[in-house]
Amino acid sequence: MTEERDAPAETPVPPGPSPEPAEGPGPRRSDRLWSMLRRLSPAGPPAGRWFAGVLAAVVTAVLTAWLLAWGLVPVTPPPPPPDPDALPFTVAVRVGHDPPDGWVVEAPLADIPTRPVWSGDWTQWAREAAGAPASRQHVSFTVQGVDEAQVTLTDLRVRVVARRPALRGVFAAPGGGGPTAYRWVHANLDEDPPLLTAGIFEEGEDFVPEHERKEIRFPYRVSLSDAETFLVIGYTENCDCDWKVEVDWAAQGRIGTVTVDDAGRPFRVTGTAGVHTECWTSPDGTEECRRR
Repeated sequence: MTEERDAPAETPVPPGPSPEPAEGPGPRRSDRLWSMLRRLSPAGPPAGRWFAGVLAAVVTAVLTAWLLAWGLVPVTPPPPPPDPDALPFTVAVRVGHDPPDGWVVEAPLADIPTRPVWSGDWTQWAREAAGAPASRQHVSFTVQGVDEAQVTLTDLRVRVVARRPALRGVFAAPGGGGPTAYRWVHANLDEDPPLLTAGIFEEGEDFVPEHERKEIRFPYRVSLSDAETFLVIGYTENCDCDWKVEVDWAAQGRIGTVTVDDAGRPFRVTGTAGVHTECWTSPDGTEECRRR
C-alpha cells in the first residue's frame, strides 16, 4: 500500500541580486585569452603578425639594454678600419753570430766568467759576460706579403747609426767551425757609407738549394705565397758599430723604406783591433790564452 503525501510548497525567494550562474560547458576566460593570443601570433592575421613582431622587438631591445647595463653581455667593439699607412708585407728578423767569430769583453781576464767547453752554450756565456759579437754579425730576414697583391723590393742599404773605436778587451771563442753556404750581402762597416758586396759562400754549397746559390740582385717581388729571405753580414775590424738595414719597396702606387733592426734596437758588432788578449777553447776541452 503506497502512502501518498502532498508535495511541499515552494519557498518564496527573497528579492535581491541574482546569483551568478555556474560555469557550464561554454568557453572559460582563459580559453578566450589563449584564443586572442593565437589570433595575434605570426600565424594569425597580418595585423596580429605586425603587432607580435613589434612587441618582440621592443622586448628584445629592453632585455638587451638591461643585460648590457649589468655587464651580463660582453660588448664587442667594431673592428678598426684598415690602416692606410700599414706595410703591405711583414718582416721576420733573425740575428746570428757564429761562435768561432768570438766575442770581445772589456773586463780583465780574471773578472770574466769561465768560458764554456768547446760544444757548450757560448751565446749564454756571452750574455753573462756582457760580450759584444766580434768581427761579423749575421742578420737574416724574410719578407712576405700580407695578401696576394705584389710588393716589389727595389733596393737594400746598410746604415751605421753609431761608430766607436773597436772595444779593448779580451777576445774569447771556441776554435774551428763547420762549412756554411748561402747567398749574402757582405757589408764592410769600416767604410762610410758601408761598402756592400753580394755573393755566396763556396763551402758546403752542395747542401744548399740552387736558388740560394745565386747572388742577391734586386729587384725582388714578394706576396703572401711568395716570400724572400736575405742575409746581410756586417763586418768590421776597427769599429764598434751600431747598424741597421734599410729596404726600399713599392706596392699598389705606394713607395717606402722599411728599417730592419733588432726589435727596435740597432745591431751591434765590434772589430778586434783593440783586443789585447785572445782565448781559444779546443774540442778536447783545453783553453789557450795569449797576449797579442
